[in-house]
Amino acid sequence: MSLREFIFSASDRLQKEYRGAGVAIYSDRPHVVTKGLDLGQSDDLNTSVFHLSGLGWEQLLEQFVNGLSPDDLTSCTAVRYSADEPLEPWRSLSLNDLVTQVSGRWFNDILTENRIISYYQPIYCLKSCRVIGFEALARGVDHTGIRSGFEMVSAAAKLGRKKEFDRSARIAALQCLYEQLGPEELIFINLCPDSFANSLEDLHSTVFAMRGAGINPAQVVFEFVEADQFPSENALLNLVATIRESGAKIALDDFGSGHSTIAMAELIRPDIIKFDRTLLQATDDEAKEILLSSLVNFAKSLGAKTVAEGIESVAQLALAERSKFDLIQGWLVARPNARLLRPELAFQKSLVELD
Repeated sequence: MSLREFIFSASDRLQKEYRGAGVAIYSDRPHVVTKGLDLGQSDDLNTSVFHLSGLGWEQLLEQFVNGLSPDDLTSCTAVRYSADEPLEPWRSLSLNDLVTQVSGRWFNDILTENRIISYYQPIYCLKSCRVIGFEALARGVDHTGIRSGFEMVSAAAKLGRKKEFDRSARIAALQCLYEQLGPEELIFINLCPDSFANSLEDLHSTVFAMRGAGINPAQVVFEFVEADQFPSENALLNLVATIRESGAKIALDDFGSGHSTIAMAELIRPDIIKFDRTLLQATDDEAKEILLSSLVNFAKSLGAKTVAEGIESVAQLALAERSKFDLIQGWLVARPNARLLRPELAFQKSLVELD
């Protein structure tokens, strides 16, 4: 058999295997079954059962689960099958367990095979009217294409691999830069403080990767992201001290929500404070705008630069400008991209037109 014939034969075999693979799902709730039938096929014997099968059935399963309430999810049981493993109802699982298995397979493959990459979103300075840095956002590469950061974080949490994912994402953020970073630009790298409750070993590996990539530590900002809980005060201060000793900076993310409180900001004294996007949504609420301005003033009293996150409209931009933010980040500037984008923007003109 020629190489060409072999390739087409293997491709045909793969198609057949996928056509005979999928998942059968049972629910006693008619609206759940109706949603499943919109994506898949009915069962020949049981009207409460539907099938998601063929090429891409894993993605159909994700679409089906998306938007279901917890009660709807608990109403479902499911069983996987393939061309060489027929449907066997006694092997059924709860739908939650099966989804974890399916997501676990692709996530574990990405993590094991080191297929985490970074997309970068620009951070724009309102005073200098230029991009001053980029936030690195993790993505995964698999046969379906690019897995989003939300998918990756969710899978890591479900599978108990948050710490490994956190470490791999930080190293990928540095390795994917390919000397694209300008000499005065900053790179913001997400870091979950609760991953360092007992050891700083993973931080040392990140610092090693930073130096290996030829990046000046002064250009690196470790961004403390929202987590289930922050470590103890002693562990947190030890982490902060180690980062500062490396020459890197610290940012507190999602300020104004969860653990990113005034008390936390006072404790760690970050160089940069990034305000939660929800604080910038009320563009015509005078009381909330007064509160926002007060929080910005508080952040600046600590010596921190301030970033308004989630800026997607000119009205939000105007609110950020009125509140005296130093920096903005959001789709109005640019969406995350595999390359470092430095858009030239006429924001001052937009603000004048809004007035």
